[in-house]
Amino acid sequence: MKAVLVSAAAAATLLVATTPASATGLKTVYGWAKISGNSHLILTPYKASLGEIGESGLLGWSLDKKTGKPVRIAYTEGLDYRQVNKTCGKRAAGYPYDSATKKAYGKTKCDPIHLWQRLKKGRMAVRVVFDDTKRPMAVRVWELNLP
Repeated sequence: MKAVLVSAAAAATLLVATTPASATGLKTVYGWAKISGNSHLILTPYKASLGEIGESGLLGWSLDKKTGKPVRIAYTEGLDYRQVNKTCGKRAAGYPYDSATKKAYGKTKCDPIHLWQRLKKGRMAVRVVFDDTKRPMAVRVWELNLP
């Protein structure tokens, strides 16, 4: 058997990848996010559904009805933030959006400061994966492609 040395970050990544979300305290929530201070957002959970937009065949998310109480979530430098606009920190110019994946998530990888800049301009539809073990801390924030 060969011993393999890995960094702490790689070990944490392996742990998250191999451990079920329920065991690690990670939750995935869809909803509307708004700014709350310098490094927090308030997420109001909504029921999300993915479907075709009109006759174009393009996919988009629909946030239908509220499913829970708002949650205040912190975010830091390690955050994986993706948005639908190619220019980080800016609102999408119009439909169809510049940069979206096949599942209608934001594709442009941006820094957490860009999330703050974007939230300063108003609320946005997002998919948030956060750690809810002690205090809510965002791991991943992906903007949703809306119709």
